[in-house]
Amino acid sequence: MSSSTLISIFAGLLAVSAVFLFGIGFFPDETYRGAAPERGYLSNKRYQLERSSPIYRILIQVLKVFTFWAEMLPITNLRAGLKDRLARAGHLGGFTPDEYLAFLCVSAMSFFALAFFFNTSVTGAPRLPLCFVAAMFGGYFPVMYLDEQVMTRLTSINKDLPYMLDVLALSVGAGLDFNSSLERIVNKDSTSSPLVEEMRYVLQEVKMGTTRRDALINLKDRIPSDYVSGLVSSVVQAEQMGTPLTNILRIQAGAIRLKRSQRAEKLAGEAPVKMIVPLLFIVGAVLLTLFGSILIRSIRGELF
Repeated sequence: MSSSTLISIFAGLLAVSAVFLFGIGFFPDETYRGAAPERGYLSNKRYQLERSSPIYRILIQVLKVFTFWAEMLPITNLRAGLKDRLARAGHLGGFTPDEYLAFLCVSAMSFFALAFFFNTSVTGAPRLPLCFVAAMFGGYFPVMYLDEQVMTRLTSINKDLPYMLDVLALSVGAGLDFNSSLERIVNKDSTSSPLVEEMRYVLQEVKMGTTRRDALINLKDRIPSDYVSGLVSSVVQAEQMGTPLTNILRIQAGAIRLKRSQRAEKLAGEAPVKMIVPLLFIVGAVLLTLFGSILIRSIRGELF
């Protein structure tokens, strides 16, 4: 038997094995083993994305294959950390941690394929080292995007929190309880801001049987913000001691505004110091542009 025949048989076996493994992934276990409020929140978000984006529907079907195998990896700590980051990003894309790991693999493979075809069509050679570099960037790009979404969402929450506290204080002062006031704000909101989404999630947890105290503590765990942590601690303490929530909410709104103004003043004071190094490079570039030719001619002895 010739070597070419053996290579063909080996390639055929690899192709059959790949098709078999790929096909198994299309029959995953659809049961998500998370908490009931989180499961409902993810299902609702995924349903909305599937209705609005056909690309998302295709992506979900492709991810099933890689998710099936990602669930078998013994990466409990990585999975838990990724779950927290997805929660802080507002459960980005309605993905579970294993699905987002599968998305990393799909992104890496896509970047590798794009680099392979680009190099082949332009230079006539695949240039595999460049393809692997592109694959590494493709695998890390979703991680960078996730971190950016976490920071953007946190900034938006810190910005909207004082105004929501003012409305809550007015509603509670008018005679409504905290949950009813919060539900009224969430139902009447049309902006779909991250803060409203988080409060809607808190209400879902309460409706599923979680106590308000535990739901607020979960909110503090999802949002790494000093403003939210101070608010939750004050509300929980007021609930235990029987202090009126109206005063607590107004005090917290004022304290958050004061902290924001102090932080803005601090950043404004640090701005001139941080601008010194870029200004030095700019001044150096201008001096080289103006006097570079004169300096070169002086070194060569051509100035006089």
